Amino acid sequence: MKLKIALSRILVTFLVATLVSAGLLFAICFNFFLTWPWGWQPYVLLGLWIASAIFFLFITIKFNYYELQRKEVIVHRFTKTLVYNFSDIIYIDEERSLKKKTIYFYTRQGHTRYLTFDRKGLLYQAMIEKCKNRISKEEFERLYPNVKF
Repeated sequence: MKLKIALSRILVTFLVATLVSAGLLFAICFNFFLTWPWGWQPYVLLGLWIASAIFFLFITIKFNYYELQRKEVIVHRFTKTLVYNFSDIIYIDEERSLKKKTIYFYTRQGHTRYLTFDRKGLLYQAMIEKCKNRISKEEFERLYPNVKF
């Protein structure tokens, strides 16, 4: 089953990245924007920046999604594909996940991973149901004392 990432989460992240890129553009090309009336260069720069922002927003929405399989969740981020088997997930921080709308989980190797909620929260429910090797927080802290919550 293909699950889309919540659009609000994508837009907030994208807004921050867009503002940073706008700041960099104007810092690099500051002398183009000092003179008034502007010549053609500032308009071309603004047009290219707006067109690239719209293009990257479309690409971000189109190519970031989750695939929920029977034994695993497959995360697609642009051209990168990550596979998380439900049997490898040993702890899900449920309290923090519900509070932040981001699934925080830990693998058998002690690695921390996080996935933002999909639009309906189906991925979180599926992970709670299908991760059969989950352990308690106390046991996780005992097995992996160096992992910070």
